[in-house]
Amino acid sequence: MRVLRNLVILAAAAALTACEPPDRRAEQAAVPSTTHPLAGFWKQPDCTDRFGLAIAPAGQLYSVSFCGPGGCFAPGTYRPDTPIVGDPRYRVFDENTIEVKGRDGFTKYVRCASR
Repeated sequence: MRVLRNLVILAAAAALTACEPPDRRAEQAAVPSTTHPLAGFWKQPDCTDRFGLAIAPAGQLYSVSFCGPGGCFAPGTYRPDTPIVGDPRYRVFDENTIEVKGRDGFTKYVRCASR
């Protein structure tokens, strides 16, 4: 399962590095606010990965974009926009800890200070 996850990350990274210039819209918009408290940059638990999720406001919902060294998927293209809270593909534990459902089950993410 971990091997499959790594292959998916490598494929996504290859797709992102092929884009010119890097798309940083999702990352730049991933700023928490009173209306979108879950916005921010999220990584797997130790915040050292070069990859993560930019969760950004998208109207009343959130966009969830995969980001790597080459940039981010454009908002709304990596995963469907979502309210996160109440969406069965997400589990919110607290303001800094969520889980995101993928093919192999849920993966834990923590909010990180920056990419």
